[in-house]
Amino acid sequence: RRAAEISAARAHNLLMVGPPGVGKTMIAERIPSILPPLSKEETLEVSAIHSITNSDRTPLSTIAPFISPHHSATRIAMVGGGAHAIKPGVCSLAHRGVLFIDEAPECGSGVLDSLRQPLESGAITISRINGNLTFPAKFILVLAANPCPCGKFAGKGLGCTCTSLQVRRYLNKLSGPLLDRIDLRVKVENVSRTELAESNNEDSQTIRNRVIAARAIAANRFKHEKWNLNSEIPPKALRQQYQPERQAMNFLHDELDKERITARGLHKIIRTSWTIADLNGKSRPTLEEVDEAYRLREGIE
Repeated sequence: RRAAEISAARAHNLLMVGPPGVGKTMIAERIPSILPPLSKEETLEVSAIHSITNSDRTPLSTIAPFISPHHSATRIAMVGGGAHAIKPGVCSLAHRGVLFIDEAPECGSGVLDSLRQPLESGAITISRINGNLTFPAKFILVLAANPCPCGKFAGKGLGCTCTSLQVRRYLNKLSGPLLDRIDLRVKVENVSRTELAESNNEDSQTIRNRVIAARAIAANRFKHEKWNLNSEIPPKALRQQYQPERQAMNFLHDELDKERITARGLHKIIRTSWTIADLNGKSRPTLEEVDEAYRLREGIE
C-alpha cells in the first residue's frame, strides 16, 4: 500500500513479487483510484490517442487510463505498429495512466525490454518504410510476478516444488536493464488472520487526497522548471539544486562506490526520496527518506 501510494504520488514504476492470491492485481487495479483526475490538456491527449484505436474508453474521461495486456501480448501489441496503418500500442494507450503487466516473467522474449525506450523518453517512435510516427507514452509501469514458477516460494516456502535453478531462471527473465528502470521493488507476502483483522480501513479517497497534496507541493517547487514530476527531474538538476541533505548524499555515494547501485539507480533513489519527502511534509529529503527510497528500490534483491 505504501509503495502504491508513492508510485501514484509522482509516477514511479513499481514491481510487486509475491505468491498468488496476496493482492498484487488488486493493488495495481486500485492505483488509478488514488491518482489525481486528469487535467484538461491531459484529457485531450489521452482521448486523441484512444480515438484512433478500437478503445472502449469514454471520450474526455478524466480518470487515468488503466491498461492491462495479457502476458502473451507481442512486441507490436506492446509498442505499436502495423503493416498498413501504424497504430499506437498499449504503452501509448496507458499514457498519463497505468500499464499493468501481470505474470511479467511469462512475457515473450524481448517484449518487456521493448518498454525501455518509452520508460526513458516518455514516447515511442515506430519506424516503417512509409515513414516514422512518434506516440506519447508517459505511464506508470506496474509489474507483478510470482516468486517462482509454481508460485509457492514465499514465507517458509514449504509448498514450493521448484529447484533453486528454476527460481533463478524464472526471475532472470526480468532483465537487469529493465529492473534498473524500476523505482520500487517490493515483496508482497501472505497476510495472517491477525493482520487481516487489524488491517487499515483507509479508503482510496483518503490516500488520493494525500497524493494530490504531495503533487501540489512538487508543482509549486517546479513552477519555474520545464517538468512537474519528481520522476522527471533531470540528472544534472539532481546533482545541483535538488540534492538531498549532505548525510543522505554521503550514504548514496558510499553505495555507489561499493557498486551496489548504478548511476541511474542513484538518480532514481533521489527522485523517489523527493516524493517520500513530499508525502511526509518535508521541504528536502533527509537520510530517513533516502533510506526508505533505497530499501524500496532494493526490496527484491
